[in-house]
Amino acid sequence: MAKVVLKDVCKVYPGGFTAVRSANLEIADREFVVLVGPSGCGKSTTLRMIAGLEEISGGTITIGDRVVNEVPPKDRDIAMVFQNYALYPHMSVFENMAFGLKLRGFPREEIKSRVDDAARILGITDLLDRKPKALSGGQRQRVAVGRAIVRKPAAFLFDEPLSNLDAKLRVDMRVELNKLHQRLATTMIYVTHDQVEAMTLADRIVIMNKGDIQQVADPLVLYDQPVNMYVAGFIGSPPMNFLKGTLERSGSGVVFTDGDSVRVGLAEAAAARAGNYIGKQITLGLRPEMICDKESARDWKDAALLKAKVDVVESLGDQKVVYFSTPKNSFIGKLEAHVPAPVGHELEIAFNAAKIHLFDSDTQENLTCTAPKYEAPDLSHLPQPSAVSA
Repeated sequence: MAKVVLKDVCKVYPGGFTAVRSANLEIADREFVVLVGPSGCGKSTTLRMIAGLEEISGGTITIGDRVVNEVPPKDRDIAMVFQNYALYPHMSVFENMAFGLKLRGFPREEIKSRVDDAARILGITDLLDRKPKALSGGQRQRVAVGRAIVRKPAAFLFDEPLSNLDAKLRVDMRVELNKLHQRLATTMIYVTHDQVEAMTLADRIVIMNKGDIQQVADPLVLYDQPVNMYVAGFIGSPPMNFLKGTLERSGSGVVFTDGDSVRVGLAEAAAARAGNYIGKQITLGLRPEMICDKESARDWKDAALLKAKVDVVESLGDQKVVYFSTPKNSFIGKLEAHVPAPVGHELEIAFNAAKIHLFDSDTQENLTCTAPKYEAPDLSHLPQPSAVSA
């Protein structure tokens, strides 16, 4: 069991490319933290620096109470699960899971006990005599996880472990990883580009972009209170809608308008936070779940009605995703399956005005966000790199 802390950690490659820029992050003992972002955002580089597979350019990495900057990967008391399984094809499942323990000189009885326990946890006891080529993708991934479990490390590191699985297996393995975390009660750090994986697995999510940490919070806070347009657009499926327009006074209130079809009155709290933007360009954000047909919006306290043309309809069974357009904007809504939405026709729809976000069009900061902005934790109490012993 261990806390993992990154203090001013950066990675600059030869030639000057900065992959990670001053990452500060404190991961609690037994916490499940997911690093998420698009390709090239620095999440895998960050994980590999924690593992010791990538040399850091600056900063301090602490695992438990030990600075590990100069500690080789094998001595960091971590276990890593890779995207490509990395199983030895000529070894049986048992031999693959036992190999690391044999290298460390564990007694035969201890090795068998640990492998059998891990196999039972993962439901692969009947596969121990098989070779990897006789296993499905999901079974191979379980073996890779089992190889990590037998080491009983202080922390598990997962580098996009489900990327090679089909959609159903990904869902099944997400559930299994969740159960595994609850059962082992061990620190887990997980990297993925899939925001659904992040939302369903994490205690906290670290959103990264171009080497910078954008926001660190639990999934519900990220969904309800994204600090900027990048986070708002990354979390949620389909992603948040962004509409460009201006704010105007209307009686004693404030409305957002795109100058044509969209006109939305702001809730009192949102109006107060955006008071300095009257008459200025601004971006309205609204999740597709907060756009529906007029009848379905009867329970909404603040519903703004407008007409929009139906461009495309995607059926999801119990719901349909509808792509709407007005002369100046386009957006996505979610309707119940039974609601008629003929393509090419206008439909009267509702915006849930109580759930809108307002973003500064220049800085892209969320003006209506009440969650604290990401700030580096105070890590002044940590040991310095000079305290390292390899």
